[in-house]
Amino acid sequence: MYTLFYLLGYLAIFGFIALAICKIAKFVKSSPLHIRWELYPVPHEGPARASYGGSYMEETNWWTKPRHVDHLEDIKAMLMEILFLEATYKHNQPLWIRTYPFHLGMYMLMGGTIILVFSVFLQVCGISPECGFMIFVGNVINAIVMFGGFCILGGAISLCLRRRNDPGLKRYTAFEQKSNLASFAIFGLFTLCAWTFNPSYYELARNFIYNLFTFNFEPLGSTWFVLNMLAGYCVLIYIPITNMGHLIMKYFMYHDIRWGDQATVYSKKNQGLIEENLQFKENWDAPHIAGGTGDKTWLDVATTNPDAPKE
Repeated sequence: MYTLFYLLGYLAIFGFIALAICKIAKFVKSSPLHIRWELYPVPHEGPARASYGGSYMEETNWWTKPRHVDHLEDIKAMLMEILFLEATYKHNQPLWIRTYPFHLGMYMLMGGTIILVFSVFLQVCGISPECGFMIFVGNVINAIVMFGGFCILGGAISLCLRRRNDPGLKRYTAFEQKSNLASFAIFGLFTLCAWTFNPSYYELARNFIYNLFTFNFEPLGSTWFVLNMLAGYCVLIYIPITNMGHLIMKYFMYHDIRWGDQATVYSKKNQGLIEENLQFKENWDAPHIAGGTGDKTWLDVATTNPDAPKE
């Protein structure tokens, strides 16, 4: 029975990675060349220009000059958005009060998992789990799990209530949004139960990860922890196939489009995409297109004056 439990763990981890890669690859391959949002400031213009919403295009003959992109400012802006949900705080604080604890709880558990993996690596390398440093790590993990579980459970319940009671959100709330939040609420509840009814969550989690690394499928001695991990498996697989996949897609579907201000003259890739798109057939039956027959390409439309006298 425990062999199946561990095999499901491997399946969840590799399934998440495979589904995430497939989702990103499908989006990148199938998404068309996007239209710029024209929203400023753009962080990679640098602090000086971003302070007033400037652009490299304000320079005289900008297309003849090499372009400088400040990637550090992009990273800083992304971190502010990811870690603190800056845009939500600025534009919708009542929502931020509910959604930030939910996200903070996830960040804490993800960070705690990374620390756990590192501690298991040290254990494999011969560091005793009973040494002072590892005991300190255990205390940190136990605190993270307690606080993170409360944040996820409380945040998920609060967001469900807001979606039910807010007229604007209620109108756009489908069953998927409710099931997403419910799955995280169950995971948060099982996490707190596993933390409450066991002497040390850290020891259980460390032993679990150690067993995964060493292919040692031993019982863990805690039903609540097993339930917690099974809920975690489901959430891990669930994320890439639902709109919770913004966890892995936000850069491609938001930041890249929002800040994508690269002019065609600087991009061979965009030049190729435009040439490819211009070969598509049009089927717009509109006066300003003078088409609708489906035998013209968009290149023909772009280079033809529909009001020109016919020969």
